[in-house]
Amino acid sequence: PDVQNQGYAAGAAAAMAARDKTGIRGIDVRALQRHLVEIGNLPESVLTDTDSHPLPPQRVAAAVEGLVDDYRNLAIVLGHRQASLPLLQYAYQRAKGEKKLAYAKVLGMMGDDTGLETLVAEVERAETWDKPPAWNIGGDYPEATRVGWGMSHLDNMLVALGRTGRAEALPAVLAKLAMLEAKTSFSHHRAVYLALEWLGDPQAAKPLAELLHSPGMSGHAVTSIDQRASSAPTRSQATRELILARTLYRCGDWQGAAEKTLETYSRDLRGHFARHARAVLAAGRDHKPSHE
Repeated sequence: PDVQNQGYAAGAAAAMAARDKTGIRGIDVRALQRHLVEIGNLPESVLTDTDSHPLPPQRVAAAVEGLVDDYRNLAIVLGHRQASLPLLQYAYQRAKGEKKLAYAKVLGMMGDDTGLETLVAEVERAETWDKPPAWNIGGDYPEATRVGWGMSHLDNMLVALGRTGRAEALPAVLAKLAMLEAKTSFSHHRAVYLALEWLGDPQAAKPLAELLHSPGMSGHAVTSIDQRASSAPTRSQATRELILARTLYRCGDWQGAAEKTLETYSRDLRGHFARHARAVLAAGRDHKPSHE
């Protein structure tokens, strides 16, 4: 029932935005709440609740200080970027060991390069891939504060490193790219590709193309009904191939390999793959993902 109620609320919000020709953030939230109260989706008390955002500076400072111990504070940090960023930078400079690494990761995820040196060192230190945790880990997981759902510690470091956007990050990421093969966990592939996509350096194009052409990495598009039997079993491989092609495309492509792969996927019978491929091609090679 909770999921049904949430789905209805999302649909109602989308309908309001379409009717009023505005973005989702531009809808009348109180009007939506009144409607949800009327149909029993929300309690009437929400109509008199007040927003706690923005929080006072002291609460933001406390969230930064306790970030490493309780990652629920991350919502406060990210929700108050202007106030929290200088505090994070200062905390990083003072911290040591795991705390310094944690601050470097959060700063990197926010697109800040203050902890670049620490992130590079941590990524270079890993000589093998670590095991991604289960997607449904809880707070009792031994390294819960070091990982993300379905992403290992190293994967997190790679994404944070890529989001700094600094060219100095490229060698460390390329070294991990060289460690990828078809049997490597999807999580590691995704992390490397996201990092390289954020960096957008043409130097990554050739090694990306070489990986795309390596055994087991390509040819997973389903463009004919005769291939329907392979549609479900190859979803992960197809997703991996599509992300790889997108990253290669946004790093300048190599001998047209990415464009050819994306064009093939634009005809994929699985609509979500086709729409994504067409959107990447329409955006062009110079498209850069936003930090927002």
